[in-house]
Order: sequence, then structure tokens, then C-alpha cells
Amino acid sequence: MQVSVVIPTYNRAGVVEEAIASALGQTHRDLEVIVVDDGSTDDTGERVGRLSDPRVRYLSRAHAGVSSARNAGIAAGGGELVAFLDSDDLWKPTKLETELAALELHPTAAGVFTDLEKRDGATFVPSFMRQTRVFARLLDSGAYADGILLSSRALYLCLLQEAAIKMPALTLRRATLERVGGFYERWTSSEDWEFLLRLSREHALLYLDQPLAVIRILPDSLHRRDQERGDRAMLHRLARERCHARDPETRRAATAGIAERAKHLSWYYRDRGRRLAAMGACLEGFRLVWDATLLLRALMVWGPENPRRYLSGMFAARLGGLLWSGVLAGSLG
Repeated sequence: MQVSVVIPTYNRAGVVEEAIASALGQTHRDLEVIVVDDGSTDDTGERVGRLSDPRVRYLSRAHAGVSSARNAGIAAGGGELVAFLDSDDLWKPTKLETELAALELHPTAAGVFTDLEKRDGATFVPSFMRQTRVFARLLDSGAYADGILLSSRALYLCLLQEAAIKMPALTLRRATLERVGGFYERWTSSEDWEFLLRLSREHALLYLDQPLAVIRILPDSLHRRDQERGDRAMLHRLARERCHARDPETRRAATAGIAERAKHLSWYYRDRGRRLAAMGACLEGFRLVWDATLLLRALMVWGPENPRRYLSGMFAARLGGLLWSGVLAGSLG
């Protein structure tokens, strides 16, 4: 079964060759690697052009954003399966082989996603999925050698609360992509989360509890460069999902997702010294879901840089004072 590997890239000449090499190094050999250059101004084209493997196809186009680039790659491919790999990420050699074997055992699954490793500077996370806030609870402490087929309902409720599935860990049947409709091209950040929300309304996915992909968070990663736009877009997207919710469980999941996204946006602003914007993010979240903790966070924006450390320090100082008073009282007695 042929797999179309879609790699969108923009000015990532220094790392895109590594991503391509990890795709070409798969033990499953029946694949095509479609590199969609989204208007790079560096030497990406020259570097990719020097690759001699006939399975690599290079598409150069005017800059239109990652969603448009992914859609172009999907349209250009002919594989029955479509796998996604961002230009700064990597695959383990057996990723596709393992996924295809699992999909053969689960023909009703619309696709498959795996666990992954995360590298962010000196920080290494061996299992991204087990550090998630919501999805990790689905795994509990079990071991799932043959994977887990997750219903569309379970996926949807999880994705209302967090973006647990990452694109380099995802492989889909082409028929699924055609039904879902691809990526919304007006979205330039958090576009993968929005796409997965639409997919999860009707489609079940298979999860493989193995870290078969590696995401690398680099200083110029889109996740960092366009985080504000993505968080704001998802805040309003989740609000629409909550507004149209037809049952309490969906409404609660959307409420939790909105509150968490408002907190993340607030932290983003706070880290950049934009305290008024940080407070505004919390107040916007409160207006949407009436979560009182967001009001408290809005006030804490104007407190010390690290409120938890500050409060811990106050507690330690107070406890130390009480102990010292006891020592003095004992010596004087």
C-alpha cells in the first residue's frame, strides 16, 4: 500500500533534509515524499533538488501558509494513505510499517496516530501522550501492544479540551481526508487542532502506544512564532462548539477547553510583559464560560512574576517565624 508523505516547509533548509531522510529511511518502502515549499527565500529548493531518491517530489509555490501547503501536498499525492511530517520533525524507521500493520487489523479506523517523543532545547520528553492533561487519563496505567481503537465520541471530547494528536504522529486514509475536506486555509496556526476537531465528529482513529515520531520545538518553530494567533482562534472555535453542544458532557468538555486555552494565552502575554493583555485573556475566558478561577487569575496577573513561588516563600517565611518564636519562647521559659 502506497503512502503519500506530505512535508510542508518554509525557510527550514537547515532541518528539512533530516525530516526527508527520516521518511526515506522507513522500513516500509512503498512511499512518495512530497515536499511543499511554501515560498521559502533560503536555499531549500537547492538542497532538496540535490536529493537523488526518485520518491522525492518537490513543489514550489508562493507563500500561502501551512494549511494551503498541506492541502497542495495531499492533492499532488496518489497514495491510499497520507502521512504528515513537519519539516523540523522526525520519524522512527518502523513508523509506517507499524501503522500499516495495525490498520490492516482495524479496517474501520479512519487512520492511526502514535505516541511521540518531544525535544525542546535541553528538555526531553520520552512519551508526549502520557504528559497530556486529558488523553493520558484514557491510557491510565495500561500497556496497549495492539493499540486502542478510539471512538469518534471519545476523540471529540478529548480534542475539545486539548490538542493531544500531533501531525507528525498521524496517518490517515485518503478517503477520510476527502470526506473531512482538508485544512481550512485561512488558519495559519492551530490549523491541525481545528482539522482534528472536524475529523473527530464522525471518524474513529486507532492509537498506537509507541513513540514512533519525534517533535522538535526549535526557536523559530511556528508553534512559537504564531502562538498568539493560534490560541485566540481556538478560543473562539471552542466557544462555537460549546454554543452548539447538545448534551451536558460536550458542554463541560468545551468549557474546560476554553478555560485552559484562556490560561495559556494569559501565560503567553504575561511571559512577554503584556500584563493588561494577560488580564484581558482571562476576562475573555470568564465571559465565555463563567469560570471564577479565571477572575482570580486576572487579578494574579498584577502580582509577582511567579505567584506559586511567591506564596510558597511567604508560607516558608511564616512557618520559619512561628518555629523561631517557639524556640525563643522555650529558651525564655
